[in-house]
Amino acid sequence: MKLIHLTDTHLVVPGRALYGLDPEARLAAAVAHIRVHHADAEACVITGDLTHWGEPAAYDRLRHVLAGLPMPVLPLIGNHDDREAFCAVFPQVPRDANGFVQWVHDTSDARLLLLDTVMHGDEAGPKSGGYFSGGRLEWLQAQFDAAGAQPVLLFMHHPPFGVGVPAFDTINLQADDARAMAALLRTQRQVRHLFFGHIHRTIFGSWHGIPFSTLPATAHQSKLDFLASRDLFTHEAPGYGVVLVEPEQVTIHVADFLYQGPEFDPKQP
Repeated sequence: MKLIHLTDTHLVVPGRALYGLDPEARLAAAVAHIRVHHADAEACVITGDLTHWGEPAAYDRLRHVLAGLPMPVLPLIGNHDDREAFCAVFPQVPRDANGFVQWVHDTSDARLLLLDTVMHGDEAGPKSGGYFSGGRLEWLQAQFDAAGAQPVLLFMHHPPFGVGVPAFDTINLQADDARAMAALLRTQRQVRHLFFGHIHRTIFGSWHGIPFSTLPATAHQSKLDFLASRDLFTHEAPGYGVVLVEPEQVTIHVADFLYQGPEFDPKQP
């Protein structure tokens, strides 16, 4: 079973650049690449920061570009998104009983749990940080109970742990919510992999025994700096993930969809 993982598309209104780049053009290039090379994927998950400012016009452009994908598209929101503006343009995306943009999507080999980690109206704290209160943890517990022994893949925007980059470790899932999520996930043996966005870099690892990954944004990237306390953005290559799920294995490839350099046949040096 094949999935596509996109993250941090950061679309803006037409005609506006972001950090010297055109996020819509980069996303369109990713969509074109996916159509040619991975049209057989069962779904495409986008792990948040769909737009940069949460503008309705940016969501309209996002919907237009994503319409070019031949598989179901499952978009999550991130801290740069506006929940109500997103839902107005994407009314087909499910919300839970508390109004959060989170739901279940079944594939041929795994159940996908798609989480909303964006601030709720009555929560305090920095807008860029992640939250999982307001009934969201209880919802997640209920989904695990319903899944039973079925393999589960988790998708969210904010990681519930630090990644060693100070500029992001202060704006990941806030500490109390992260501890509560960790306590729950330690009891869930059916979780095969945790996918997230937010960091704008390729990172792989494990957390409480759960393998995790995040990928380059289709928009700008974050500089790999273990000393700086503030974000620094770069024009490093974007990418998307090609996820291959088998009964005993999850494999993730990162597609450099903008590469236009030479290709060499090893039989013809």
